[in-house]
Amino acid sequence: MKVGFLFNHYAPHQVPHAAPYAFELSRRHPGFEVVIAYSAAHEKRMLDAIAALYPGHRCRFRRLRPSWLYALVDPIVSLKSLRRKREVLRNNLDFFRSLDVLVAPERNCLQLRTRYGLTDLIMIHARHGAGDREGGFDEKSGAFDFTLLPGRKYVDRLTELGRLRPGSYAAVGWPKFEVVRGLGKGRQRFFANDNPVVVYNPHFDQAVSSWRPMGLEVLEFFARNRDFNLIFAPHVVLFKRRLRHGAHLPRRYRKLPNIHIDTGSMASTDMTYMLAADIYLGDVSSQVYEFLLEPRPCVFLNGHRVDWQGNPFYYHWNLGQVVDDVATQLRPALERAEALQETYLPRQREAFAYTFLTCNDSTAAERGADAIAEFLQRKRDSQ
Repeated sequence: MKVGFLFNHYAPHQVPHAAPYAFELSRRHPGFEVVIAYSAAHEKRMLDAIAALYPGHRCRFRRLRPSWLYALVDPIVSLKSLRRKREVLRNNLDFFRSLDVLVAPERNCLQLRTRYGLTDLIMIHARHGAGDREGGFDEKSGAFDFTLLPGRKYVDRLTELGRLRPGSYAAVGWPKFEVVRGLGKGRQRFFANDNPVVVYNPHFDQAVSSWRPMGLEVLEFFARNRDFNLIFAPHVVLFKRRLRHGAHLPRRYRKLPNIHIDTGSMASTDMTYMLAADIYLGDVSSQVYEFLLEPRPCVFLNGHRVDWQGNPFYYHWNLGQVVDDVATQLRPALERAEALQETYLPRQREAFAYTFLTCNDSTAAERGADAIAEFLQRKRDSQ
Protein backbone atom coordinates (compact mmCIF):
# COMPACT_ATOMS: atom_id res chain seq x y z
CA MET A 1 0.00 0.00 0.00
CA LYS A 2 1.12 3.53 -0.76
CA VAL A 3 0.77 5.79 2.29
CA GLY A 4 1.04 9.55 1.95
CA PHE A 5 1.67 11.97 4.81
CA LEU A 6 0.48 15.50 4.09
CA PHE A 7 1.87 18.76 5.51
CA ASN A 8 0.03 21.67 3.96
CA HIS A 9 0.16 24.86 5.96
CA TYR A 10 1.69 28.32 6.17
CA ALA A 11 3.87 27.37 9.14
CA PRO A 12 5.66 24.13 10.09
CA HIS A 13 3.88 23.76 13.43
CA GLN A 14 2.03 20.59 12.39
CA VAL A 15 5.13 18.72 11.17
CA PRO A 16 6.44 17.33 14.50
CA HIS A 17 2.99 15.98 15.33
CA ALA A 18 2.90 13.51 12.43
CA ALA A 19 6.28 13.21 10.69
CA PRO A 20 7.64 10.80 13.34
CA TYR A 21 4.84 8.36 12.46
CA ALA A 22 5.91 8.44 8.82
CA PHE A 23 9.56 7.75 9.54
CA GLU A 24 8.78 4.93 11.97
CA LEU A 25 6.18 3.41 9.64
CA SER A 26 8.82 3.17 6.91
CA ARG A 27 11.36 1.64 9.31
CA ARG A 28 9.13 -0.80 11.17
CA HIS A 29 6.76 -1.86 8.39
CA PRO A 30 8.67 -2.17 5.10
CA GLY A 31 5.58 -3.47 3.29
CA PHE A 32 4.31 0.11 3.03
CA GLU A 33 5.57 2.69 0.58
CA VAL A 34 5.69 5.99 2.48
CA VAL A 35 5.65 9.37 0.73
CA ILE A 36 5.81 12.64 2.66
CA ALA A 37 4.17 15.51 0.79
CA TYR A 38 4.74 19.12 1.82
CA SER A 39 3.73 22.48 0.39
CA ALA A 40 6.29 24.93 1.76
CA ALA A 41 10.06 25.15 2.16
CA HIS A 42 9.83 25.71 5.91
CA GLU A 43 7.99 22.40 6.27
CA LYS A 44 10.80 20.65 4.40
CA ARG A 45 13.42 22.20 6.67
CA MET A 46 11.68 20.84 9.74
CA LEU A 47 11.11 17.49 8.03
CA ASP A 48 14.83 17.22 7.31
CA ALA A 49 15.71 18.01 10.91
CA ILE A 50 13.31 15.37 12.21
CA ALA A 51 14.37 12.81 9.59
CA ALA A 52 17.89 12.86 11.04
CA LEU A 53 16.43 11.38 14.25
CA TYR A 54 15.25 8.29 12.34
CA PRO A 55 18.28 6.84 10.53
CA GLY A 56 17.43 4.20 7.98
CA HIS A 57 13.97 5.52 7.18
CA ARG A 58 12.75 4.88 3.63
CA CYS A 59 10.42 7.85 3.17
CA ARG A 60 10.36 9.75 -0.10
CA PHE A 61 9.53 13.45 -0.26
CA ARG A 62 7.24 15.26 -2.68
CA ARG A 63 6.68 19.03 -2.99
CA LEU A 64 3.09 20.02 -3.75
CA ARG A 65 2.33 23.45 -5.18
CA PRO A 66 -0.76 25.47 -6.01
CA SER A 67 -1.23 26.72 -9.56
CA TRP A 68 1.29 29.36 -10.59
CA LEU A 69 -1.53 31.87 -10.96
CA TYR A 70 -2.77 31.38 -7.41
CA ALA A 71 0.79 31.52 -6.09
CA LEU A 72 1.00 35.09 -7.39
CA VAL A 73 -1.98 36.33 -5.37
CA ASP A 74 -1.55 34.21 -2.24
CA PRO A 75 0.66 36.70 -0.34
CA ILE A 76 -2.30 39.10 -0.30
CA VAL A 77 -5.16 36.60 -0.04
CA SER A 78 -3.51 34.83 2.89
CA LEU A 79 -3.74 37.93 5.08
CA LYS A 80 -7.41 37.09 5.40
CA SER A 81 -7.86 33.53 4.11
CA LEU A 82 -5.48 30.55 4.11
CA ARG A 83 -6.90 29.44 0.79
CA ARG A 84 -3.61 28.09 -0.52
CA LYS A 85 -4.25 24.90 1.43
CA ARG A 86 -7.29 24.16 -0.70
CA GLU A 87 -5.53 25.22 -3.89
CA VAL A 88 -2.71 22.76 -3.15
CA LEU A 89 -5.26 19.97 -2.89
CA ARG A 90 -7.01 20.98 -6.11
CA ASN A 91 -3.79 21.31 -8.09
CA ASN A 92 -2.43 17.89 -7.07
CA LEU A 93 -5.38 15.55 -7.40
CA ASP A 94 -3.38 13.10 -9.53
CA PHE A 95 -0.93 12.68 -6.66
CA PHE A 96 -3.69 12.05 -4.14
CA ARG A 97 -5.37 9.58 -6.51
CA SER A 98 -2.10 7.62 -6.58
CA LEU A 99 -2.33 6.97 -2.83
CA ASP A 100 -4.11 4.20 -0.98
CA VAL A 101 -3.91 6.04 2.34
CA LEU A 102 -3.49 9.66 3.42
CA VAL A 103 -2.33 10.62 6.92
CA ALA A 104 -2.62 14.28 7.91
CA PRO A 105 -2.34 16.36 11.10
CA GLU A 106 -5.10 18.73 9.90
CA ARG A 107 -8.66 18.42 8.68
CA ASN A 108 -8.71 20.61 5.58
CA CYS A 109 -7.72 17.52 3.58
CA LEU A 110 -11.23 16.10 4.08
CA GLN A 111 -12.12 18.23 1.05
CA LEU A 112 -10.47 15.52 -1.04
CA ARG A 113 -13.61 13.53 -0.29
CA THR A 114 -16.30 16.14 0.09
CA ARG A 115 -15.24 18.50 -2.72
CA TYR A 116 -13.11 16.41 -5.09
CA GLY A 117 -14.71 12.97 -4.88
CA LEU A 118 -11.78 10.81 -3.69
CA THR A 119 -14.12 8.58 -1.71
CA ASP A 120 -11.91 5.47 -1.92
CA LEU A 121 -8.93 7.14 -0.26
CA ILE A 122 -8.40 5.85 3.29
CA MET A 123 -7.92 8.88 5.53
CA ILE A 124 -6.14 8.90 8.89
CA HIS A 125 -5.98 11.87 11.25
CA ALA A 126 -2.96 12.57 13.47
CA ARG A 127 -4.10 15.32 15.80
CA HIS A 128 -1.83 18.34 16.14
CA GLY A 129 -3.40 19.85 19.25
CA ALA A 130 -4.17 18.36 22.65
CA GLY A 131 -6.10 21.23 24.16
CA ASP A 132 -9.66 21.66 25.35
CA ARG A 133 -11.05 24.29 22.95
CA GLU A 134 -14.51 23.44 21.64
CA GLY A 135 -13.36 23.68 18.02
CA GLY A 136 -11.18 20.63 18.52
CA PHE A 137 -14.16 18.38 19.10
CA ASP A 138 -16.48 19.19 16.19
CA GLU A 139 -18.00 16.78 13.68
CA LYS A 140 -14.82 16.67 11.57
CA SER A 141 -13.18 14.82 14.44
CA GLY A 142 -15.19 11.76 13.54
CA ALA A 143 -14.95 12.04 9.76
CA PHE A 144 -11.71 10.09 9.32
CA ASP A 145 -11.38 6.33 8.96
CA PHE A 146 -8.87 6.21 11.78
CA THR A 147 -7.49 8.71 14.30
CA LEU A 148 -4.33 8.80 16.40
CA LEU A 149 -5.07 10.42 19.76
CA PRO A 150 -2.65 11.79 22.36
CA GLY A 151 -4.26 10.16 25.39
CA ARG A 152 -7.28 9.23 27.46
CA LYS A 153 -8.80 12.72 27.56
CA TYR A 154 -9.55 12.73 23.86
CA VAL A 155 -10.84 9.16 23.89
CA ASP A 156 -13.29 10.01 26.66
CA ARG A 157 -14.52 13.31 25.24
CA LEU A 158 -14.88 12.20 21.64
CA THR A 159 -16.64 9.05 22.76
CA GLU A 160 -19.08 11.10 24.85
CA LEU A 161 -19.79 13.25 21.79
CA GLY A 162 -20.31 10.20 19.57
CA ARG A 163 -17.33 11.04 17.35
CA LEU A 164 -15.46 7.73 17.74
CA ARG A 165 -16.38 4.30 16.44
CA PRO A 166 -14.96 1.06 17.85
CA GLY A 167 -11.73 0.21 16.08
CA SER A 168 -11.39 3.68 14.53
CA TYR A 169 -8.79 5.14 16.88
CA ALA A 170 -5.73 4.50 19.02
CA ALA A 171 -4.29 6.52 21.90
CA VAL A 172 -0.54 6.62 21.27
CA GLY A 173 0.96 9.67 23.01
CA TRP A 174 2.65 12.84 21.75
CA PRO A 175 5.56 12.38 19.33
CA LYS A 176 6.39 16.09 19.39
CA PHE A 177 7.94 15.66 22.83
CA GLU A 178 10.28 13.04 21.39
CA VAL A 179 11.23 15.39 18.57
CA VAL A 180 11.97 18.21 21.00
CA ARG A 181 14.19 15.94 23.10
CA GLY A 182 15.88 14.51 20.01
CA LEU A 183 16.68 17.95 18.64
CA GLY A 184 18.24 18.88 21.96
CA LYS A 185 15.88 21.72 22.71
CA GLY A 186 16.59 23.17 26.13
CA ARG A 187 16.00 26.38 28.00
CA GLN A 188 17.33 29.46 26.20
CA ARG A 189 17.88 32.92 27.65
CA PHE A 190 16.28 35.82 25.82
CA PHE A 191 16.89 38.61 28.34
CA ALA A 192 19.95 40.12 30.01
CA ASN A 193 18.47 39.90 33.50
CA ASP A 194 17.04 37.34 35.91
CA ASN A 195 13.52 38.74 36.14
CA PRO A 196 10.62 36.28 35.72
CA VAL A 197 9.93 35.37 32.09
CA VAL A 198 6.28 35.22 31.00
CA VAL A 199 5.23 33.71 27.67
CA TYR A 200 1.99 35.17 26.29
CA ASN A 201 0.40 32.75 23.81
CA PRO A 202 -2.98 34.04 22.52
CA HIS A 203 -4.99 31.83 20.17
CA PHE A 204 -6.22 32.89 16.72
CA ASP A 205 -9.88 31.91 17.26
CA GLN A 206 -11.32 35.31 18.14
CA ALA A 207 -14.50 33.82 19.58
CA VAL A 208 -12.43 32.59 22.53
CA SER A 209 -9.03 34.30 22.20
CA SER A 210 -7.81 37.00 24.57
CA TRP A 211 -6.17 38.92 21.73
CA ARG A 212 -8.86 41.41 20.69
CA PRO A 213 -10.29 42.20 24.15
CA MET A 214 -6.97 42.17 26.04
CA GLY A 215 -3.91 41.64 23.85
CA LEU A 216 -2.61 45.19 23.50
CA GLU A 217 -3.43 45.88 27.13
CA VAL A 218 -1.23 42.92 28.08
CA LEU A 219 1.66 44.25 25.99
CA GLU A 220 1.22 47.70 27.51
CA PHE A 221 1.32 46.17 30.99
CA PHE A 222 4.76 44.66 30.33
CA ALA A 223 5.96 47.86 28.67
CA ARG A 224 5.17 49.67 31.93
CA ASN A 225 6.30 46.90 34.30
CA ARG A 226 9.93 46.24 33.40
CA ASP A 227 10.45 43.93 36.38
CA PHE A 228 8.83 41.19 34.28
CA ASN A 229 10.10 39.92 30.94
CA LEU A 230 7.64 38.98 28.20
CA ILE A 231 7.93 36.56 25.30
CA PHE A 232 5.06 37.35 22.96
CA ALA A 233 4.57 34.12 20.98
CA PRO A 234 1.00 33.87 19.67
CA HIS A 235 -0.39 30.98 17.67
CA VAL A 236 1.31 31.28 14.28
CA VAL A 237 -2.02 31.72 12.46
CA LEU A 238 -2.93 34.88 14.42
CA PHE A 239 -0.52 37.14 12.54
CA LYS A 240 -0.32 35.13 9.34
CA ARG A 241 -4.03 35.82 8.80
CA ARG A 242 -3.80 39.18 10.49
CA LEU A 243 -6.50 41.06 8.56
CA ARG A 244 -9.09 38.51 9.61
CA HIS A 245 -7.97 38.42 13.23
CA GLY A 246 -7.17 42.08 13.76
CA ALA A 247 -3.53 41.33 14.58
CA HIS A 248 -1.53 44.56 14.60
CA LEU A 249 1.41 45.49 16.83
CA PRO A 250 2.43 49.10 17.50
CA ARG A 251 6.10 49.47 16.67
CA ARG A 252 7.05 50.69 20.14
CA TYR A 253 6.64 47.21 21.64
CA ARG A 254 9.33 45.81 19.35
CA LYS A 255 12.06 48.00 20.82
CA LEU A 256 11.71 47.31 24.52
CA PRO A 257 14.47 45.35 26.33
CA ASN A 258 12.02 43.28 28.38
CA ILE A 259 9.76 42.22 25.47
CA HIS A 260 10.72 39.59 22.89
CA ILE A 261 8.26 39.35 19.99
CA ASP A 262 7.95 36.41 17.60
CA THR A 263 4.80 36.14 15.51
CA GLY A 264 5.71 33.01 13.59
CA SER A 265 9.31 31.78 13.32
CA MET A 266 10.48 28.19 13.78
CA ALA A 267 10.98 28.92 17.49
CA SER A 268 7.21 29.46 17.76
CA THR A 269 6.62 25.87 16.68
CA ASP A 270 9.32 23.77 18.37
CA MET A 271 8.60 24.60 22.05
CA THR A 272 11.57 26.99 22.30
CA TYR A 273 9.42 29.59 24.07
CA MET A 274 7.43 27.09 26.12
CA LEU A 275 10.71 25.81 27.57
CA ALA A 276 12.16 29.29 28.12
CA ALA A 277 9.41 30.77 30.32
CA ASP A 278 8.73 30.75 34.05
CA ILE A 279 5.01 31.55 33.71
CA TYR A 280 2.47 30.75 30.99
CA LEU A 281 -0.06 33.47 30.09
CA GLY A 282 -2.76 32.53 27.60
CA ASP A 283 -6.35 31.63 26.88
CA VAL A 284 -7.38 28.45 25.01
CA SER A 285 -4.26 27.30 23.16
CA SER A 286 -3.28 23.66 23.46
CA GLN A 287 0.31 24.82 23.91
CA VAL A 288 -0.38 25.15 27.62
CA TYR A 289 -0.14 21.36 27.81
CA GLU A 290 3.24 21.44 26.08
CA PHE A 291 4.32 24.09 28.60
CA LEU A 292 3.33 21.64 31.36
CA LEU A 293 5.87 19.08 30.17
CA GLU A 294 7.74 20.84 32.97
CA PRO A 295 5.00 21.98 35.41
CA ARG A 296 5.16 25.71 36.13
CA PRO A 297 2.70 28.48 37.03
CA CYS A 298 -0.08 29.35 34.58
CA VAL A 299 -2.33 32.40 34.31
CA PHE A 300 -5.35 32.52 31.99
CA LEU A 301 -7.06 35.56 30.50
CA ASN A 302 -10.85 35.56 30.47
CA GLY A 303 -11.31 38.22 27.81
CA HIS A 304 -14.89 37.19 27.03
CA ARG A 305 -16.07 36.90 30.64
CA VAL A 306 -16.88 33.23 30.15
CA ASP A 307 -18.64 31.29 32.89
CA TRP A 308 -15.89 28.67 32.60
CA GLN A 309 -16.07 26.64 35.79
CA GLY A 310 -17.32 23.14 35.08
CA ASN A 311 -17.04 23.70 31.32
CA PRO A 312 -14.86 20.93 29.78
CA PHE A 313 -13.75 23.27 26.99
CA TYR A 314 -11.96 25.31 29.69
CA TYR A 315 -10.69 22.36 31.70
CA HIS A 316 -7.13 23.75 31.64
CA TRP A 317 -8.23 26.91 33.44
CA ASN A 318 -8.31 24.81 36.59
CA LEU A 319 -4.52 24.59 36.36
CA GLY A 320 -3.78 28.22 37.27
CA GLN A 321 -5.23 31.59 38.12
CA VAL A 322 -7.87 33.20 35.87
CA VAL A 323 -7.72 36.95 35.23
CA ASP A 324 -10.84 38.86 34.16
CA ASP A 325 -9.30 42.35 34.20
CA VAL A 326 -5.72 43.11 33.15
CA ALA A 327 -5.51 46.50 34.84
CA THR A 328 -6.39 45.31 38.33
CA GLN A 329 -5.65 41.57 38.36
CA LEU A 330 -2.68 40.73 36.13
CA ARG A 331 0.14 42.07 38.31
CA PRO A 332 -1.16 40.45 41.53
CA ALA A 333 -1.62 37.17 39.65
CA LEU A 334 1.96 37.22 38.35
CA GLU A 335 3.36 38.21 41.74
CA ARG A 336 1.70 35.31 43.56
CA ALA A 337 2.06 32.74 40.75
CA GLU A 338 5.11 31.01 42.23
CA ALA A 339 3.64 30.91 45.73
CA LEU A 340 0.41 29.34 44.46
CA GLN A 341 2.15 26.76 42.28
CA GLU A 342 2.16 24.20 45.08
CA THR A 343 -1.65 24.33 45.00
CA TYR A 344 -1.90 23.86 41.26
CA LEU A 345 0.93 21.35 40.80
CA PRO A 346 -1.12 18.19 41.57
CA ARG A 347 -3.85 19.33 39.17
CA GLN A 348 -1.28 20.06 36.46
CA ARG A 349 0.29 16.63 36.77
CA GLU A 350 -3.10 14.92 36.72
CA ALA A 351 -4.24 16.88 33.65
CA PHE A 352 -0.98 16.20 31.82
CA ALA A 353 -1.24 12.46 32.48
CA TYR A 354 -4.89 12.47 31.37
CA THR A 355 -3.98 14.32 28.17
CA PHE A 356 -0.85 12.39 27.10
CA LEU A 357 -0.29 8.65 27.13
CA THR A 358 3.27 7.72 28.10
CA CYS A 359 4.92 4.30 28.10
CA ASN A 360 8.47 3.38 29.01
CA ASP A 361 8.82 0.44 26.61
CA SER A 362 8.04 2.30 23.35
CA THR A 363 7.84 5.77 21.86
CA ALA A 364 4.72 7.57 20.69
CA ALA A 365 6.07 7.46 17.13
CA GLU A 366 6.50 3.68 17.33
CA ARG A 367 3.05 3.19 18.82
CA GLY A 368 1.48 5.43 16.19
CA ALA A 369 3.23 3.68 13.32
CA ASP A 370 2.19 0.28 14.63
CA ALA A 371 -1.40 1.44 15.11
CA ILE A 372 -1.54 2.67 11.50
CA ALA A 373 -0.11 -0.63 10.22
CA GLU A 374 -2.50 -2.72 12.30
CA PHE A 375 -5.52 -0.71 11.17
CA LEU A 376 -4.53 -1.01 7.51
CA GLN A 377 -3.94 -4.73 7.90
CA ARG A 378 -7.47 -5.08 9.29
CA LYS A 379 -8.77 -3.13 6.29
CA ARG A 380 -6.94 -5.49 3.95
CA ASP A 381 -8.22 -8.56 5.72
CA SER A 382 -11.81 -7.33 5.59
CA GLN A 383 -11.78 -6.78 1.84
